Amino acid sequence: MNVFLRRWRDFFVILAALAALLRAGGRDALAAGLSIRSSDFYPSGAKFTFQASSDGSFDFRLPGAFNQDSVRCLTVDKLSSLRVETLAVVETAPAALGPFEKKAQDAQKSVDLIEGRKSALARTLEMITAPFPASGGGAKVDSGALTGYIAYLNDALKLRLDLEAQIVEANVSLLGAQRALKEANDELEAERARLESKKPFNSGRVLSVSGTTQGAATLLFEAYTPAAGWGVGYEMALDSATGVIKAKMNALAHQRTGMDASGGMSFHTRTPSFAIAVPDVRPLTVDIRSDGNDGWSLAGDMRFSEAMQLPGAPVTMAAPGSPRPAPPQAVSSLANVTISGAGTVEGDGSTAEVTLGGFDLKSAPVLVAIPEQSKEAWIIASVDKVPQAFLPGTAELAVDGASTGTSLIPESVGAIQIPFGMAAKITSKKTPYVSTQGRSWVVKGVREDGYTLEVTSRMEKDALIEVRDRIPLSTTDKVTLEVKKIDPEPAERDKENRLSWKLLLKPGETRKITVEYSVRYPSGETLQYR
Repeated sequence: MNVFLRRWRDFFVILAALAALLRAGGRDALAAGLSIRSSDFYPSGAKFTFQASSDGSFDFRLPGAFNQDSVRCLTVDKLSSLRVETLAVVETAPAALGPFEKKAQDAQKSVDLIEGRKSALARTLEMITAPFPASGGGAKVDSGALTGYIAYLNDALKLRLDLEAQIVEANVSLLGAQRALKEANDELEAERARLESKKPFNSGRVLSVSGTTQGAATLLFEAYTPAAGWGVGYEMALDSATGVIKAKMNALAHQRTGMDASGGMSFHTRTPSFAIAVPDVRPLTVDIRSDGNDGWSLAGDMRFSEAMQLPGAPVTMAAPGSPRPAPPQAVSSLANVTISGAGTVEGDGSTAEVTLGGFDLKSAPVLVAIPEQSKEAWIIASVDKVPQAFLPGTAELAVDGASTGTSLIPESVGAIQIPFGMAAKITSKKTPYVSTQGRSWVVKGVREDGYTLEVTSRMEKDALIEVRDRIPLSTTDKVTLEVKKIDPEPAERDKENRLSWKLLLKPGETRKITVEYSVRYPSGETLQYR
């Protein structure tokens, strides 16, 4: 075995040694009754509770992924002594690499054999093409000898042509063998990388847990590992006709202890903060630029700079009529929420989905058009009341059976707005009307400005559209705003000059909104929009 393979073999010694320890020291204890009693997952980390049997003494191994100082006995009334030590282990190559290594070695042998055959053919060709001895100074050549010599040359020529053909064939075979060798080595490296990604955390050590008890006893131990975590995942399907959202709540858990956790599980959270992707219209403030430059601002100065949530990967929702999971059971305290579930989380770091429950949300779907942000309208579901177990997480979304993407669900104890993607059949645009160049007319400290909003529906039935926009909001006494025309009048204009209209559009109908205003400011100053 070459140095490269030996290095990789040594790198994976820990993995096999850990498995051997769990089979040897650990399996003996397992036979005596060691098992995972329960598991508690946290946003970063997990706590496992183990059950062990003792006939007066006990000795078992835990993976090095667990913190040594976190191991403690919960049934201390039966315990006489406890000793927890960290032991180093020697790594061996994982058995899973064996087939890949053999394939690479066989491919290397094929390359070596073909190269050896090619080298032998080349040496033979070199021998038969060596110069023949010249005949002596004009001596007469016997006709019989000449005939034999010519026959010899003909045979040598045939042999040379045959050798050259074999060398060409060997070159072709060598190219194929080299490709096979590269593929085998690539597969070997990919498998090494895969096993490395699934290798238990701190696999170079194990924890030795031993002690004595007051006679035969069943003991409970707990240990914490930082190599774990979980998050909330939802599947949400909106029925746009009824406003009902069919929701399924999952725990997306992972752990790299090398031990599979199965059965009942508890998932704890401190309700982390998430950003919501529901579109909003922030105020548009206008002020005097501090550099004192003269001139006017382009319409582009007033565009939004906020990034919008983009649709995610398609999601497969449960088929209609499929059994609905029971509602999630949550226990809340001042600093924590705990939700129970049941499933299996493998110890190789892969993410497992554990169903926590399902529920229906009653919502009022709203189509929201913000022309300055997008030409398409948003589908927003407004929910007045959410269940107690509603936690922040990522939701896979669908509307009327079709996937629309993903979104972040924020922490909520009451009403919530959930963005369900874009409504392609509702389009809108915002057009500055003062000039074709998009500039406002500015003279002697007065900026005359305005725009039109156009909203078009290609829905098959009447649609109620909420249109949102904004006009400038002055932040200084030096700048004053005069609204000259808003047609039609907005349904709402808040104190930060954000406007909203509610328009009922028929199929194929386009509605136009006109806004005109002027901004007055000291002559020679420059306006700045933020």
